[in-house]
Amino acid sequence: MTDAFRSLITESLESQLQAGIAHALALGADGAEAFVSVSRSRKAKVRNGQLEDLTASKRGGLGVRVIRGGKTGIATSTDLASGDFRALFGTAWELSALGDEDPWLRQAEPSGTDDLPSRFDPRTEALTTDDRIARAFALEQSAREASPKVSAVRESSWADGLGASLLLTQKGVRAADLGTSCSASIELAVAEGEDRQASWHWDMARHPGGFDLAAVGREAALKGERKLNPKPLPAGRYPVVLHPEVAVDLLGIVAGMLSAESVLKQRSLFAGKVGELIASPLLTLVDDGRLVLHGNQPALGSEPWDAEGLPTRRNVLLENGVLKTYLHTLKTAAEMGVAPTANAGRGLGSNPGVTTFNLVPTPGTDSAEALYRKAGNGVLITEIMGLHTVDPTSGDLSVGASGIRIRDGVLAEPVDKLTFAGNLRDFLTRIAALGNDTRWYGSSVGLSILLEEIALGGA
Repeated sequence: MTDAFRSLITESLESQLQAGIAHALALGADGAEAFVSVSRSRKAKVRNGQLEDLTASKRGGLGVRVIRGGKTGIATSTDLASGDFRALFGTAWELSALGDEDPWLRQAEPSGTDDLPSRFDPRTEALTTDDRIARAFALEQSAREASPKVSAVRESSWADGLGASLLLTQKGVRAADLGTSCSASIELAVAEGEDRQASWHWDMARHPGGFDLAAVGREAALKGERKLNPKPLPAGRYPVVLHPEVAVDLLGIVAGMLSAESVLKQRSLFAGKVGELIASPLLTLVDDGRLVLHGNQPALGSEPWDAEGLPTRRNVLLENGVLKTYLHTLKTAAEMGVAPTANAGRGLGSNPGVTTFNLVPTPGTDSAEALYRKAGNGVLITEIMGLHTVDPTSGDLSVGASGIRIRDGVLAEPVDKLTFAGNLRDFLTRIAALGNDTRWYGSSVGLSILLEEIALGGA
């Protein structure tokens, strides 16, 4: 791991950043920080049986922050080979005079150790160009074999990479991370009669064997088939089952509203609701920055430290429907007078902000098929368009949807052009059952969710 880390962030670069921090302190700064991120990626893309593109890239950047008198200045650079960053810290020092004083500004003290299993997997770095091309072709082939209705593959791609980051502060914080990742995605078209539908699917892991490549192709083909020749749905109230892919987006929206930054700005539906029941008692939701999966494999979002240098931790956000905590940076925790949750993320040109690491709901005991039987005559929602338009303050929403009609507990014909206009509370409080069919989507888990009758607009 050390060699791989140093291939991206060298000892010389780290020494120069420490020299830049010392220069800022000599100018009179109260604090100085450097955050550097470097990644290397490779990708193979095929289309309808032909190799379309091969790419390899390396990207990196540096953000420095200088603190004086409760004010901050930030400067960035993509030139990591300059050998001297004192001028960059000097720019941040000058900019700090222009900011507003923030009485809640805080920095972490050095703490914790990197006791997580390695996020670096040598199997990813061992892949060759031929391996990537073969995987992209195999992905397309799996989709075509899964369904004769696949009429075109617009893109079948394999990508993998290595990324490293390092945070240094004048307090002695040194938070380093290194990780590998692999991903596969496919976008295709299916056709039946006069109807033509588009579909796509993807998956990712830390190493090439971390997911089933053929299953990605099969799922994309199945998703396309399930959209062909949709029927209108009469407007009315229906039991609704949310597909895991929809549920993961919904829970991500909820987590965003639990950001203490949003709460402090009065832009959260859940402001002032800690300790209150905000969802069905069936729902427990956790964000775990240190999650390790079976096989001693860290989850994709697991990191030893957050972007302020605090050791990551497991935070229960909702427990049996009760809101337990907001997600905090050091700044928001100080302002609200609570303990930090170590949920800081960081861009090169911005102050730390709230993020999640591994967002995981506690599963139920029912299979997806059992939820369909419980729904009786309802709708499986497989896609929602426009969740990002949910009003974060009121929770009001009006979104489009498509899915599959459920008749007598069994999936039947596809339906589309559905509308749901209501409130996010309706999704959360009307949960009647949770599935046991958990699926990872990157660093978040989705699962099937049965909702009590929901008003759906249709034909």
